[in-house]
Amino acid sequence: MLTIFERSVFRQFLFVNAVFLCVIMGLFTIIDLFDNVDDFVNHSGEGGFPVIAMKIVGYYGKMGLFIFDAAAVPMIAISLLTTMLMLKRKGQIKPFLSAGIPAYRVLTPALLCGVCVMTGLKMANREILLGNAVHHLHATRGKSQSQHRVAPRYDHASHILIDGWAVYPEANRIEQAAFVLPPEIAGNDMICLKAAEAKFYPKQGKRPSGWLLRQSEPKIDNIPLTEAGRQYVIRSRQPENVFVVSDVSPDLIYKAKESSAFLSTRQLLLRIRSPAIDSNTARDLEFNLHARIVEPVLTGLMVWIAIPLILRKESRGMIIAAGNCGLWLFIVIASTYAVRFMASGSLVTPVQAAWLPLYLATPMAVWLVNLVET
Repeated sequence: MLTIFERSVFRQFLFVNAVFLCVIMGLFTIIDLFDNVDDFVNHSGEGGFPVIAMKIVGYYGKMGLFIFDAAAVPMIAISLLTTMLMLKRKGQIKPFLSAGIPAYRVLTPALLCGVCVMTGLKMANREILLGNAVHHLHATRGKSQSQHRVAPRYDHASHILIDGWAVYPEANRIEQAAFVLPPEIAGNDMICLKAAEAKFYPKQGKRPSGWLLRQSEPKIDNIPLTEAGRQYVIRSRQPENVFVVSDVSPDLIYKAKESSAFLSTRQLLLRIRSPAIDSNTARDLEFNLHARIVEPVLTGLMVWIAIPLILRKESRGMIIAAGNCGLWLFIVIASTYAVRFMASGSLVTPVQAAWLPLYLATPMAVWLVNLVET
């Protein structure tokens, strides 16, 4: 149970986070809207200002979810620094130290509760909202549907090449789809299965995930499917359509690496276990999964790092203390980005790369314990 003072610190920490979030969102909206307001006007039709305003609010509201996910950890670090500086400036910690209460006992419960709230909001945002809204990150301003060029990708379970002219992630469809069936599927030779439109359907019950090709050419009766091929190329209820079983979803055929960081944990696990995913993509997914496990612990350690740096025994002033604390917190946060390059460059395994920032922050937190003011 938090004391009155701890509840005050907790509320102040959340208030500072809210202010920083509003500032970040406001700056992003103003700067981006200044350069791209024509896109909303050109795609609004005859609706006038109310329609334009609704499109602007809808677009930047969705983008705010991604901004919060990306900025949550730096925002927590800045809020820790700001909250403790305000407490030190007002002299609210000295009476507790004079009574013999340790600085960690005064600040840790309230700050850790605040960190848990912010981390929980970020996790809920990612698990509930972002997992099925990744396409909003690359959406065209003012349009209900965005068009992207297809990046051809192999399904490594069936060795089918999935290609096409354009992908519409909001509608889960490919325009002018071209699925190249290998000899293991189509018989003695490769066959290009073409369709004006292919729509992706996720797994539901006993039905596997895959693509429904409408009015495909050639017809399924004209394809000498092998025994393995009949497991991946299935006749639809409509004779002119074909269903191709695949775990390769629309976001994997455009900007797959950028999108994987915003998937829910369940989606990450399903993709890591899927035989359709290539090894390079699986490495990125494994890194993201372990980074999510490390992130809450690393964010909690920032509290133990920030307290002794702000409330140091031999402090030379608030400005120097703030700069010193900001530098070390920046190093911790920067390490989480640096290890991504180490994993992508195969310097270490993805799992090792994801856990390296924790190996840096833990000794730092232990080393700084004896420097705190008593």
